[in-house]
Amino acid sequence: MEDGPSSLFSQASRPKKYLATAGLIYCCFSMGIANSFLNPTVLDFSHKLDESVDRVSIVFTVLTAACLVGALFSGIASICIPRPARAMLSLGLMTIPLFTIPYVESLMMLYVHAAIVGFGAGGLDAAQAAWIIDIWRHEAAPFILSLHFAYSAGTLIPPLILGPYLTEEEDKACNETTITISTSTSTELPYESKLQVPFTIGASIACISIVIQTFIYIFVFRQCKSANSNQNTKNGEKNEVEEVETEETSKVAATATEATFSSDLKRTILLATLCCCVISFYQGLELTTSQFIPTFAHFSKVCLSEKESARIAFGLQMGFASGRLLGIFLVLKIAPHFILAGNFLLLLGCNIILLVWAGSNVTWLWVGSVGIGLGMSTVYPAMYAYIEKYLFVTDRMTSTVVVCAGLVSAIYPIVVGNSVENNPEMLTYVNFLSLFMCGVAFLVLFYVTHVRASRIQKSENEKIQ
Repeated sequence: MEDGPSSLFSQASRPKKYLATAGLIYCCFSMGIANSFLNPTVLDFSHKLDESVDRVSIVFTVLTAACLVGALFSGIASICIPRPARAMLSLGLMTIPLFTIPYVESLMMLYVHAAIVGFGAGGLDAAQAAWIIDIWRHEAAPFILSLHFAYSAGTLIPPLILGPYLTEEEDKACNETTITISTSTSTELPYESKLQVPFTIGASIACISIVIQTFIYIFVFRQCKSANSNQNTKNGEKNEVEEVETEETSKVAATATEATFSSDLKRTILLATLCCCVISFYQGLELTTSQFIPTFAHFSKVCLSEKESARIAFGLQMGFASGRLLGIFLVLKIAPHFILAGNFLLLLGCNIILLVWAGSNVTWLWVGSVGIGLGMSTVYPAMYAYIEKYLFVTDRMTSTVVVCAGLVSAIYPIVVGNSVENNPEMLTYVNFLSLFMCGVAFLVLFYVTHVRASRIQKSENEKIQ
């Protein structure tokens, strides 16, 4: 692995590293809560603001776009703003608007609040991957998976908190004689939202992450930084003498460094580009499958109701979260490239199940959906666990990956959404394309980092002998 420059966190003791990791895990848990808290509330805000569901649903596009801008800002700001300060700023922007979202009186204000939440979430998303790698370096793999499991666990919290407070409306598709509850009184009484309580609870849980990060930085790592500064001052005079003695040697070494800089830069750009390709097409597969699996279940031959289709989506998410929990332990025994290969093969098999059998059989639909959730679960974190062995992951690299993945995945809903009602199999066709692109990019990455590097090392050893 390319070790990269040492930092306050990489040089800390193991107890302090565990403490920092625990804080990051809770931050990702909070990010999962904040990013998904609006998901079950579209119908409620549609009634409250007297707007159509389509117009309210634009809030998710605003949230995604703001995430990309936040990730881009985080990468640029990493040049001059310390990572803990950026993390606390992102956490504040991500969580505090949750307190006021239930009180918005216009659709535009809902968009503004969602944009602020998305901007903070994007900044934190770009920072957390580089941060955990900076802390643990070559030991980072299980901790990367832990962060992603925490995020998945966080996405399960909003439905549990919001459930008792959401408006109950019966499904007309299942029973033509069903009448919507309170139809006769809806024109007499203004709609009264009950979302203030669950949003306050969710925001309070998420805001704890700000307190944790502030405490860890000020009372733990700030003191370490002061101690290191004092030690460097005491050794200043001694270092000056040594620098004069080694100046001539450094000039000779600089010549060799310049000769290899160009090849190292090309290699870094190549690895980063291949990593972006794998994660971008995977992200498109993940987001599109998660968004459209209920639609697939509803419009395919099994013709499930909206409520039953929602259960299929929940099964996919449970498989997703369970797979990430299992991945934490698997990565301790299995190399990341084997985990990635297993993920791609499982996704391929389950996508074939969705295409061939799931459209006409509910049991196979459940098998395919849960299997795809398991297959998707560890691709993103395992990719970072693999690439960090060959490339030091910085904030600018993670922000670039997040932005590229967001731009590529933004195309998927347009392609699938325009045809999924009349041709549900379009979801599986797009998934096949994504798997093909991910597989090709990862094979090239594996060849460059593993196969080719092994051959070069072997030839160098033969020359020495």
